Formats: sequence, structure tokens, C-alpha cells
Amino acid sequence: MSMDHPTEDRLLLDIRSYFGYTQDQVEFNWIESDGIHEVALFTYNPRHTHRFLFHKASGSTRIQALQTLLNYTQTHRDRELSYTIQWRVAGEVEFHTSYFSAGNILMALDKFFEGRDPHTVQVFSVMLNPMS
Repeated sequence: MSMDHPTEDRLLLDIRSYFGYTQDQVEFNWIESDGIHEVALFTYNPRHTHRFLFHKASGSTRIQALQTLLNYTQTHRDRELSYTIQWRVAGEVEFHTSYFSAGNILMALDKFFEGRDPHTVQVFSVMLNPMS
């Protein structure tokens, strides 16, 4: 297999490997519309049993979308800010802390709320993390 022409399976494996997660901790959701393939990568945290959007990418093929997603995973920390969101499930006592890379605070909140009913969680703080 040539790295110039990666397969879909190889790209999926490379993305999973980036996180060091097991297969059940990374979820790929696909949407195809008008010949454009969009993949949304969700990561699952077994500690608080919730999944969050890491990033979305698109391309004219599934391979192209996955390659764009892989490129993002390998460079996102260099291009985006880091945010900490403190939250809890509505009606529960336990607080959780989650971390997001995003271009701004609204993008971090979009990643947090992607795929969930906003009435099921309560956000208590969103903080920009210091740059190292």
C-alpha cells in the first residue's frame, strides 16, 4: 500500500491511533449531500460517558474527507485555542470538565453541544486555557 494513495481503513486507523483510543471511544458519522462527503469525528469519554465533537471535515470523496480530518488531528493544537468547559447533566450533582480545541469560544460551545439536546446539560463555565 502506498502512502500516496491511502485507503479508507488506513486513514480511520491513523485517526484512531492519534488519540490512542479504542475503537469504541471514537465515532465517525457520515453525511453525503450533492456529492460532498462530510465526516464528523466524535470522541467518547468513558469517565463521564458522553461523546463530543472533535471536528468535521468534508471532501468530494470519503478518502478526501478522512485525509482532511487526519491533517486536522495532526495540527489542530497549533492552529486553535484550548478551552475548558465545566458542566453537569441537568438534574445531577456531579460536575464534569471537558477540553476543546476551537477557533473561538462559540466554536468550543458548538463542539460541546453538537448532537445533544441543550436542555440535558448545564454549562457553568467556559475558560480559555493559558497558552504554553
